[in-house]
Amino acid sequence: MRKAEQENCLQNHNLESCIIPMSKKAQHQLRDGSEKTIKILTSLLKENSTDKEIQYLLNIAHMTLGSYPSKVAKEYRILSSYFDNGSKFPKFKDVGTGLGVGGGQLSGGTCVDDFNNGYLDIMVSSCGFDHQIKYFESDGNGGFVDKTNGTGLIGVFGGLNLRHADFNNDGNLDFIILRGAWFDTEGEFPNSLIQNNGDGTFTDVTVEAGLYSLHPTQTDVWADFNLDGWIDLFIANESTPNSINNCELFINNQDGTFANEIEKSGLNVAAYFKGVAVGDINNDRYPDLYLSNFFGKNILMINETKDGETRFSYEGNDPSLESPKFSFSTWMFDYNNDGLDDIFVSGYSNSEASPATLMMDYTQEKINKNRPRLFKNQGGGRFVDVSRSLELDEPATTMGCNIGDLDNDGFLEFYLSTGNPNYYSIVPNKMYLNKRGKSFEDITYSSGFGHIQKGHAVGFGDFDMDGDQDIYTVMGGAYEGDVYANLLFENPIGNENNWINIKLLGNKSNTSAIGAKIILSITENGEQRKIYHNVGYDSSFGGNSLLAELGVGKAEKIDNIEILWPTHNLTTSSFDDVSINQNIVIREGDIEFTKSDVKKSTFALTHSHQH
Repeated sequence: MRKAEQENCLQNHNLESCIIPMSKKAQHQLRDGSEKTIKILTSLLKENSTDKEIQYLLNIAHMTLGSYPSKVAKEYRILSSYFDNGSKFPKFKDVGTGLGVGGGQLSGGTCVDDFNNGYLDIMVSSCGFDHQIKYFESDGNGGFVDKTNGTGLIGVFGGLNLRHADFNNDGNLDFIILRGAWFDTEGEFPNSLIQNNGDGTFTDVTVEAGLYSLHPTQTDVWADFNLDGWIDLFIANESTPNSINNCELFINNQDGTFANEIEKSGLNVAAYFKGVAVGDINNDRYPDLYLSNFFGKNILMINETKDGETRFSYEGNDPSLESPKFSFSTWMFDYNNDGLDDIFVSGYSNSEASPATLMMDYTQEKINKNRPRLFKNQGGGRFVDVSRSLELDEPATTMGCNIGDLDNDGFLEFYLSTGNPNYYSIVPNKMYLNKRGKSFEDITYSSGFGHIQKGHAVGFGDFDMDGDQDIYTVMGGAYEGDVYANLLFENPIGNENNWINIKLLGNKSNTSAIGAKIILSITENGEQRKIYHNVGYDSSFGGNSLLAELGVGKAEKIDNIEILWPTHNLTTSSFDDVSINQNIVIREGDIEFTKSDVKKSTFALTHSHQH
């Protein structure tokens, strides 16, 4: 079956390849691989008719030949109604290959942001030991140029995840490469801190900055934990009974170096951490942490920093936050715009429940083992699991993911990249539409997001600066041969709703304003409401732009923009009666904002859609 994928979906790739339910265009022209697969799967089901993975693969193999659902035995069939969706949400199309940013390697990370003070660029990694980091720079005219050569990045290899921030406050975005995840005692690889020199080149400063260590990890967060105006770094490492690797808290020394203060911080915990989320649970502006522990209880760590000494506590945690077991990617966001940060954490697969098994159990019997959790913040340190009541009931074995506002209504959607390392774990990536904080609608199949290749890091960003967010997602598995092109979904919605893009520049705060909270007050259809956005606080396996790309629905203007800056003197900025549908820059301390001269562009699909 993998041979069939390589012959058809890779060598004869088109924009609908591997997206289910499969269109005629996605069906395989070279049929031998899938035909042989069906014979083998059919014989295996005669030996073990209850094997859900084999049942699932049989459905997919028939889809590739156009013989689904009619040729799939009823007892094994995924009902075609499962893929039906009444939503009229527009269909997204992948333009990554046409823009030359598809590549085609293994799982990895991405940073979607502006590395040269212009439009959004793409930094992308692949976890192969000899896989080169790639830097695709926007040309400002809807295209991208591979600038990897000449940047100083040649020879920088590997990395399952990337995270970006301006760690030295020079106005240029830097990034860290995370390595060693899943490898247990053999995962003693160093991470790499890559400094942006501001002239189109980058330098590895890991050793000089004091970040060199040898622990397996794939997750960290940048945040100013002590609100001194300099960004810090928390790394959640992976521990097993064979290899204990405590987390690391690197506090910024304000001179290009960091000091590991994990011992006295209260964060000195060791577990098999697969994700860490950052947010402000109690609205004191000090960033809190939520740690996703694959083999044990998840942990919410409240920031209790005082007098410059960084301290965290998890005393009195709401016990509901400890689930689910086998959790993975996580983030904090205000899903219902009530001013309180909520927590999402996804489930994952395990030895008893593979991605395909979980999907078949749900489609056939509504069994929802390993389902995700959405914890609503009720204030006062109390949370309630609202995932099932908001129709987030289906298991999704999430690796990478992220949040963004696809339709500019001011409520955040989310994209889940799915799978696991096994070749047969080809389950669809998922997209959920936020129905104004009341429920989430699965728009995976109606909107063209049901890609069955392995998905990893996800970055939302307005690449063409037309006012709606596009999505870049890194594809490919963990084993050699399980490669796939990365995707860039162009948002087709346009400006049916209104929007504003806000770039923040810190002064007393860190320059990239990570941790700032933006509060928009709007009047829509005669009703007043607020929209909340945390700058730089995205998913644990993502790479969203730091540009605040905010939808405002049908509002004809923004009544007020309030900025809560991430600094210990709790400064704020406020602007009244701001026009919609524009790009603006707000500098901390200024009484007026400026308009950005970045112009809308149209994606320039100059590359062939074929590999």
